[in-house]
Amino acid sequence: MKILLLAGVSALVLSLGLARAHAADPAAVDDPVRAEDLWYVSLFGGASFPSGLETERSGVQFDPDLDTGFLVGATVGRRINDAFRVEAELSYARYKTDRVNYSNGSYDLAGGDLSATYLLANVWADVTRLGEASVYVGGGLGAAYVDGDIYFSDPSSLGYGSSEWGFAGQLGAGVTYAVAQNVDLDFGYRFKAVTGLDFQDRMGGADFADGDLYTHNLQFGVTARF
Repeated sequence: MKILLLAGVSALVLSLGLARAHAADPAAVDDPVRAEDLWYVSLFGGASFPSGLETERSGVQFDPDLDTGFLVGATVGRRINDAFRVEAELSYARYKTDRVNYSNGSYDLAGGDLSATYLLANVWADVTRLGEASVYVGGGLGAAYVDGDIYFSDPSSLGYGSSEWGFAGQLGAGVTYAVAQNVDLDFGYRFKAVTGLDFQDRMGGADFADGDLYTHNLQFGVTARF
């Protein structure tokens, strides 16, 4: 359901950006983007706040209590026109846990960590400019590999093992600020979602199935245009 919402909002974002492009001054829109500004690369990092990862195993719900983690990544992008830019994103997030909740209680001696590697194709629309600052919105779709190494009571106990690639998406917004002719700072928010995850049992039993990972991310980045 949330992935459908991601797709719907992404389509709305594209419509708003297109409307902005048509509503802008015709001469400004028709001017080609400077050749040195067509391509860009970005490096970013920040804090990642997971909102839960609920899975099901043999009729019991399991939900690791994940701590705030970190997010790092890089993008390669290209500006299409004055309003739109597209990019490919590779990013990585990691979280620790010391508690796993289940249907009738919790494992308070749990430990380990969870990681997610994202491969996303993003579309961003610059909706307004204020001097050297630009406000953007957009999102992306792709895949993510989520890997678990979580035990419930001790390292040899029941727990989450490796997972698999799942369908992923994100919605986001942010502000870029030009600090040099071809260098921007980027302050952004991203909501990331991965669905349909099945984690192997570390002890070889039934999988922990149908997991969905949702995270809120605050990030800071540096972009070089060329």
